[in-house]
Amino acid sequence: MRVKSTEKKGTRTDRRKQVNMRVEPALYQALETLARQERRTIPQTALQLMEEAIRHRMGSGAIADDTSGPEIAALATAGGAFDWLAKEPDLYDDTCGEPL
Repeated sequence: MRVKSTEKKGTRTDRRKQVNMRVEPALYQALETLARQERRTIPQTALQLMEEAIRHRMGSGAIADDTSGPEIAALATAGGAFDWLAKEPDLYDDTCGEPL
């Protein structure tokens, strides 16, 4: 025989939480447009926008696990994968193409 537990289980903070909110139709339409452009669902797009806004608001621009451009360039240079480019002739210079 099953007995219902009357004790409340402790709330776990490591689980994902759900946010339900009502938004203006124009904001929802903007979310739909962005989601369609990025081929995401509306909740995925809303989550991404909230994460970006919070990072921006908190002052940390990059994601913690994101590698910066200069770090990637240093890795590529140190790895030697592009050393062959030093031997290649310069095919284009500032005079090539149409003026801006």
